[in-house]
Amino acid sequence: MGDYEKPSPSDAELIARAKGGQVEAFGQLYERYLDPIYRFIRMRVDGERDAEDLCETVFLRTYEALDRYEDRGHPFSAYLYQVAKNLLADHYRHRSRMEPEGESESAGDDSGGDRDQQEELLGIAQALGQLSEDYREVIRLRVVLELPTETVASWMGRSPGAVRVLLHRALKELNQRLDKDGA
Repeated sequence: MGDYEKPSPSDAELIARAKGGQVEAFGQLYERYLDPIYRFIRMRVDGERDAEDLCETVFLRTYEALDRYEDRGHPFSAYLYQVAKNLLADHYRHRSRMEPEGESESAGDDSGGDRDQQEELLGIAQALGQLSEDYREVIRLRVVLELPTETVASWMGRSPGAVRVLLHRALKELNQRLDKDGA
């Protein structure tokens, strides 16, 4: 007798089961998308704890609103991404009201051979900060998170071809800014 592995249920099947009261079905969706949603959030917040809290809130809000979720032809991950983006906007809006003007993070330790690497990373971060939000977003999703073009397209509400063009233009502009700053 060979081992028969049952194929994983689709997102639509799991959503239907979760809407029907099967909490473990939502648990499977949680396990399926926890890592990419966490990584997306972690790139955009300073602390690991904040990222974990925000990620949990994304899934909690999604679970609470699941009965209102409608499949509109986009992957469920695109819905989670949108919830995460909205939550991050709320997080930063709330945080900006809480922090005094001019408060900044400490520069950290400048010891050893890490100084050159830190300066290079700072230069990249500054150049990224000068790009448009769409350019930053496509670089985060395609390059940093290494998501497939099709996933990025659905998350951003664009065609795969438009995402490829956007990424090309974003990387070209980033390289130009890095060359200009490094020259």
